[in-house]
Amino acid sequence: MMLRREQGRVERDGVGIAYEQVGHGEPTLLLLPAWMITNSGLWAAQRDGLGDRFRCLSYDARGSGRSDRPAEPERYRVTELVADTLAVLDAAGADRAVLVGNSLGGLVAYLTAALHPDRVAGLVLISAAADLTGDEHAPLVRAIATFDEERPGDDGWACYNRRAWQRDYPGFARWFVDTALGDEATAEAREDGVRMALDVTPEVLAAGVTARSGPPAGVQAAKLRRLAAQLTCPVLLIHGDRDAVVPPAWSAALAATLDAVVTPLPGAGHCPQVTRAAEVNGLISEFATGIGTSRSAA
Repeated sequence: MMLRREQGRVERDGVGIAYEQVGHGEPTLLLLPAWMITNSGLWAAQRDGLGDRFRCLSYDARGSGRSDRPAEPERYRVTELVADTLAVLDAAGADRAVLVGNSLGGLVAYLTAALHPDRVAGLVLISAAADLTGDEHAPLVRAIATFDEERPGDDGWACYNRRAWQRDYPGFARWFVDTALGDEATAEAREDGVRMALDVTPEVLAAGVTARSGPPAGVQAAKLRRLAAQLTCPVLLIHGDRDAVVPPAWSAALAATLDAVVTPLPGAGHCPQVTRAAEVNGLISEFATGIGTSRSAA
């Protein structure tokens, strides 16, 4: 069956956000963008695989895809990303939705659920970049903290750096896509990932990294732990045990704090919704169906 696709655009504070609706059914699934190095194409397998049962909303993060690309770092603060999430829900006429977030999108979903619980029916956090442990030694945390420093070499995490991007951004894009997808990704998935990464300018991507730098990891973790008490919705945690971007320990800490359980995916990397689409779709479908059933009973 051919799924009907509808495209829309919402402008908030001078920045246009492009979104798409696919399929029908309740509850609504809002597939949040991850880091701006990709676009809503990251969720193609979920839109195609779940649109016959649920209404699937997705959108390009500011800085990527068909959305506007402001240059100022303050435009990429996480508070702006949360506000974009709500703006898309409003524009699509969705009072509540199950938020599905991977990586940075997982952090945005977590914050949206904590700060606006009336808009969130459930959370699916896939390798969420929400660190409740204060792990300042994690490679991603170190890379963000030293982003503007000159680092030796341009290999591995050393290339997650402003100066390295000025020297060879395509090289970084290829390394990051390979690192995020992991060994089990197909050549086609890698090509798609690099194509999306090269559609983003290093200047815009750097503005997003600058916006994420700030208080030490321990201070940010303490804030996230305090917000956990404000979450009122069911939570599904998914994490590949070979994730080389976000440590699986971060999802374990989320599970302990939220009284939830992590569904591990042995052998999977940072983006299992791409490399394990059928398996992840099954988990999302079962979770969302349970939420829809409970709401109908109520």
